Amino acid sequence: MKDINILQDEIIKSDIKNAEKIWKDAEGDNSLESLLSKMTKDELVKIARKYFVKGITTLKKADAVHRVKEVIINNGNSAINMMDENTLKFLEDLIKNNGFKKYECTDIIYANFLRNRGIAFTVMQNEEPFIVLPEEIKPLVENISSKELKDKVRVNNEIIKIIAGMAYYYGVITVEFIEKTINSLYGKNFELDYIKALILAGEELGYDYVVNNDTIAHIDVEDTEKIIELQNICTSNYYKFDKKSLIKAGAVDFLEENKQSLKLQKVLGELFVVDKEILRSEMDALFFEIKNEGDKDNAIELFLDAYEIESDEEKKIFKEELDTLVKSIRRWSLKGHTEDEIEKAAARVVKEIKIGRNDPCICGSGKKYKKCCG
Repeated sequence: MKDINILQDEIIKSDIKNAEKIWKDAEGDNSLESLLSKMTKDELVKIARKYFVKGITTLKKADAVHRVKEVIINNGNSAINMMDENTLKFLEDLIKNNGFKKYECTDIIYANFLRNRGIAFTVMQNEEPFIVLPEEIKPLVENISSKELKDKVRVNNEIIKIIAGMAYYYGVITVEFIEKTINSLYGKNFELDYIKALILAGEELGYDYVVNNDTIAHIDVEDTEKIIELQNICTSNYYKFDKKSLIKAGAVDFLEENKQSLKLQKVLGELFVVDKEILRSEMDALFFEIKNEGDKDNAIELFLDAYEIESDEEKKIFKEELDTLVKSIRRWSLKGHTEDEIEKAAARVVKEIKIGRNDPCICGSGKKYKKCCG
């Protein structure tokens, strides 16, 4: 087995090879203008767009560099105020290293996020990758450890996770629904532009959803239009999750758990020699097959094929357990409800319908209920 340090070096080299355009030669000073001048025109336009500034494409390269530099210095605080907690921690570490930190393979998402806003840059020095903080940016981050900023970033982090959690449980959702839900959870009205900015930031930071105009979808949704169509058919209201549940579900690679899934994992772990991560991966595949409205029987068979179940009786028992599990999975087509919840709600409605003895009979005979089926 290779040494872990060698493996990490190989990963870093692979990252650099696949994204070599973002790595600029560190020759020259670490001024903002110097670092911007090493970027392409398209990269400068991309930074300007993060601050909603247009007109960069019509400028000459030198003028574009000067204009983008002004934009960053004047608006950099707004970008810092929109960070999540992990990006803030990354920036704090960069500052502790005097604004010059050797790149690690886990840094790429946060480095790109800051680079796309002109806050930090990726450079090569002596064939080694580094993250550098421009001199002009240092005054903007003087109060980076302040309670005020940390409180803002904490709320950012919560809201991004809530958005990701909604994507996990509902599959496909609109910006309007996200805004309404977040305002309800916090008991206050946030600016729509703020919500939209956090939606885009979450996607950029690798949370498990993708943005398409005014709609976001979980990354595992196979057919967005199909889920939307089925949600429109579903007459139930969206299941209401509390803030804590959505934040928990917003974690990257989250997998919902309930009594039935935990019970099944325990039984399989006791009866078969199976790695916990492999079992989790198999459960994950089953859950998303059901959420995508795949064939239930095929999904169950595929799951059981991974285990050597000797008797038909044992297989039947496992199928029944898995069928119970499937009914407890929160479905995108059911607006976050489980099949069990929908069936129980329908049963309650039927039970609540009362027929008077003098009412027309429900069989359609035209007679009074008391003289027919009653």
